[in-house]
Amino acid sequence: MTWVIGRANPFGYAVGLSDIRVTLSNGTELDCLQKIYKVGNQMVLGFAGSVAIGMENVAQLSEGLKVPEKNGVWDPCFVAEMLPIGAKKLFNSFNKAEQELGCELILLGAHPTENDGPAPWAKCYVYRFYAPEFEPIKSNGDEIVSIGSGSGVGQYVEALNKLSNDYEMFKLDVGTFGGSGLGLLMSISSVLKKLAVPGISRHLHVCIVGRDSVKLGNNNFEAPAKPDLHFVMPPVAKNMEELKQIIKASSGLSLEGASC
Repeated sequence: MTWVIGRANPFGYAVGLSDIRVTLSNGTELDCLQKIYKVGNQMVLGFAGSVAIGMENVAQLSEGLKVPEKNGVWDPCFVAEMLPIGAKKLFNSFNKAEQELGCELILLGAHPTENDGPAPWAKCYVYRFYAPEFEPIKSNGDEIVSIGSGSGVGQYVEALNKLSNDYEMFKLDVGTFGGSGLGLLMSISSVLKKLAVPGISRHLHVCIVGRDSVKLGNNNFEAPAKPDLHFVMPPVAKNMEELKQIIKASSGLSLEGASC
């Protein structure tokens, strides 16, 4: 169970948000996993469902995009069209128990050469994919979309719809690249604080995906003078080995059957 959010911002970047909670095979919940990763010079991939399948998708796509495309960079639209081939093969290689946990992916990218109309900003894209076919679903303009269990929570869906139509937020981009992306982070943090749902953490990663860089941050709030307001993300795993160690130390269980 998880919530991973994406938006193709009209000012040259895409923004992704993801929580960090993992649900183990016995129902235990741990805040311990990064679920959105840089997989190319101007692309990131997030996942929900089976942790093992999601992490393997990240690993394989990262490896595949290390080989430069003929022009030295990758077109996110081309990657989105090709991704189902590998994702479907990978999904089918796992046992039935892992497959039943599902797999949802979200790809965010800034086009290396295409601009958003006459403006000098990169054209950005967000695609979603769902097992078992993983057919690409492209977001419409700058709408905010999501994958994971959070996508089925009525209040969360309503919040995303309202934020999709809040064009005042784009004013935060004036003079600050990624400004409205950080504004989205704070808005979603507020939603999670007001309405907690099992399986979804209040701790969030935020990813700003531009033509020249991919930046990862979080919604930490450090307030040494006011301990009740202090909110800092616990250590999170960035690969399978780190996750296995955290799960074993915290619960004594294995990674098998873990979902997000």
